[in-house]
Amino acid sequence: MPPATSSTTTPAPTEAPTAEAATAPRPRTQAGGEASRTRRALARAATLLPALAYAAGGAILARFQPMVEAPETAYLALLGGLVLAGAALLAPPRRNGWPSGGALLATVALWALPAGPPRGATLGAVLVATLLGAGWERVRRAEIPLAATALGFAGGALALQALLRAGELLPAYLAAAGAAALARLLVPPLLAGGALALLARRHGIAATITAGMAGALAAGGLTATAALPLLALAAVDGWRDDAANGGAARRATTVIAGMAVLALTALRPAAGGLALAAAAAWRLPPRWRWLPAALPLLVGLATGADPRRLHGAALLLVLLPFAPVIAARRGRLAGELVATLLPALLLAGGGALLLPAPAGLAAAAIWLALAIADDAVAGGLQRGWLGALVAASLVASSYPWLRPEPLLAALPLLGLTTDWGAAAALVAAAALLVLAALGASRRVAGALLAGAVVVAAIVALPSPVSQALPPGGVELVAGSPPWSGPVAGPVKELRLVSTLAEAAGLAAGTPVVIASLEQDGRPLGAWTLRAGTDTGEWAAARPDVAGGIARGPIWWSWVPPAGDFFAHAYAASWTPARPLPASTLRFERAAGLSPEVRVSLLRAEVSR
Repeated sequence: MPPATSSTTTPAPTEAPTAEAATAPRPRTQAGGEASRTRRALARAATLLPALAYAAGGAILARFQPMVEAPETAYLALLGGLVLAGAALLAPPRRNGWPSGGALLATVALWALPAGPPRGATLGAVLVATLLGAGWERVRRAEIPLAATALGFAGGALALQALLRAGELLPAYLAAAGAAALARLLVPPLLAGGALALLARRHGIAATITAGMAGALAAGGLTATAALPLLALAAVDGWRDDAANGGAARRATTVIAGMAVLALTALRPAAGGLALAAAAAWRLPPRWRWLPAALPLLVGLATGADPRRLHGAALLLVLLPFAPVIAARRGRLAGELVATLLPALLLAGGGALLLPAPAGLAAAAIWLALAIADDAVAGGLQRGWLGALVAASLVASSYPWLRPEPLLAALPLLGLTTDWGAAAALVAAAALLVLAALGASRRVAGALLAGAVVVAAIVALPSPVSQALPPGGVELVAGSPPWSGPVAGPVKELRLVSTLAEAAGLAAGTPVVIASLEQDGRPLGAWTLRAGTDTGEWAAARPDVAGGIARGPIWWSWVPPAGDFFAHAYAASWTPARPLPASTLRFERAAGLSPEVRVSLLRAEVSR
């Protein structure tokens, strides 16, 4: 008879679960999946509540403010709402501390500070820090799902566009400009955000954000000039993916990106040509990439563009100064120069000839940022440098500064100019960086970089500055006596912020004020302020007087009660041949100036 068996059986030994099995998603029902997606969508929408609260609170505040303050408050509510909402979408889910904290600080600044440039500058700094913080969180915690990445990049692109094009967001201006102007402002960043999401699947979040920031800086916003190369490169990447990797959705997005490139190229032929050349260089093998990249340069030279504009291509090394270092660490230096740096420099040269500087560098900067491989040290330094440059440019372009070319406005802060001397210095600096990367350890390279930063900071320390005018400024009208006040010499530079009123009919170059430095009544030097060179009409942008008015270099702007234009104050400086040991500063209205013209001297800064 068979042996007796136990009523209980011993389970067969099983293998230990693998890492893939442990991390594999658990199956769930269709109803459970839909509920989870609904919860995620609601949680994502909830992150927009602080931005909506800020915008609604600003609109309510403007409703009950006097007409002197209400237009600026309404403008700041719209600007801040767009930036905060974009930053909330850019930040990863469950990592929304930066946008929420930024919304709280922005609300406090909007309600607590009085209207005027100081409030605008404070709010601008808060918005810039909020956007950069959200981008930093996105780089640290990258997401894989394409839909979530596309939403985040679209939000970040809209926020970046709002700050870089802040001068186009006046509510009254948007209402008068119509749907076409609004589409030109909003459609390109949305297309750019979708292209960045597609590129991030292949190149990673860090490299893609670097490319987007570099292109936006060069183009002064995510305009069609910056969106075109992003779309073209995304279309090329999608075309190279096979059906197994891309699928129907990937092919559809590739077709949409290609159609967008063709549509925008019809509107912006020069920018479209640069984007197509970048895409062709991206598609070819490395040794042949320089051929399509050189076509825009040849077209520019053949059409009679000024070859002296080629020095503007050196700004590419301002945007991406560590690109030679990263390329050099990848292997053979000569091969990497041909494969990455040479096509980028050729594209930059063609862009400098075909488009105004620095917008023509957008395609080259995007191409180079995606072409170079990331690096633990140089890649982090590259993103840190670009973040600092973005911060300075965003502050320059935001209210109340409203610089039309934010990158060019930020360069003097770094001691850089756009002439041939600066180009030679940039090339030399890039060569030194390459040598340091090839021959020095990370510790030595870091020490050299830290020393260079310290030396640059010491050299860039400003001279002592004192304000010579009373807090309310000085107004010189017809028949008013000259104004004089004490100064402490020796005076190295005199910087004056001023405006003119009722000066729409003044010709450019008309003298308006004589500034002189004296010592015990003895004149030491004089400076003549002229309309159109040093100062200008405060309402030069008003619709009924705009056109043909002499304007000086704009320093800051504000929103007058009309709310449909920006008023401007102008800045100019005078540097004597040698420091003057003056004891008195004197301002006198120029003889022969029309009696209805009023001159307002807002600030007079004396550097010693």
